[in-house]
Amino acid sequence: MSRALAAVFAHPDDETFGCGGTLARYAAEGVRCSLFCATDGDAGRTSGEHIESRQMLGRRRREELGAAASALGISTVRSVGHPDGELGLVDADLLIGQVVRFIREQRPHVVLSFGPEGAPTGHRDHRAISRVATAAFHLAGLSTAYPEHSESALERWQASRLYYVSWPAPGPDDEFQREAVPATARIAVSAYDERRREAFRAHATQRDHEERFERLSMLPHEWFALAAGVPQPAEMVEDLFAGLQSASGASLPRS
Repeated sequence: MSRALAAVFAHPDDETFGCGGTLARYAAEGVRCSLFCATDGDAGRTSGEHIESRQMLGRRRREELGAAASALGISTVRSVGHPDGELGLVDADLLIGQVVRFIREQRPHVVLSFGPEGAPTGHRDHRAISRVATAAFHLAGLSTAYPEHSESALERWQASRLYYVSWPAPGPDDEFQREAVPATARIAVSAYDERRREAFRAHATQRDHEERFERLSMLPHEWFALAAGVPQPAEMVEDLFAGLQSASGASLPRS
């Protein structure tokens, strides 16, 4: 069985800012990568692009997301178009069920999302998607959760690990002072700098953020915190799949 990884985020470009190097690295190594995006980012900036309406911006950003995903090697993108900036007001059962369905369809071994602090910016949508992804990670493995999925031949699927995006403790002069859930994984991503930049350039409506992207995201490592699932073989690992066995091993998810 080939390895699979799923990322669950709130907005187009979260995947590139939060873990673009990691996604590019694992995709290049043959890991099947998929992405769930809860909003179309239609309340975001346009960086000087002529956009006539929120609906038009949402369509544009969804197109940009597809291009960025292609640059990173993500094979499947699921966008569900909930209101940008109001993700916490969306019916929780509905949104969690959508992520549960996504996990059951994609059958990842590792799931990535933001932590409860909401990334360095603390954005309320980031905090909301963290709660949703955490609940869905656990519920996707329970046959009694969202049993209606069985009508479409979807079986329960328990991913092996849930990781939150993390980062080192901020310095006194850093722009963002928010602390993260402490990292337990450090992924080397320098070899994928061009793919990360290509993905950022695909988000053309967000190009005003380029300086911040280069400063905060274009680092030699990306950091993650183990939130749930199979324990790591060491306190700090350099592979999100470290210690997970092959298809015949007990550590892989049950179907």
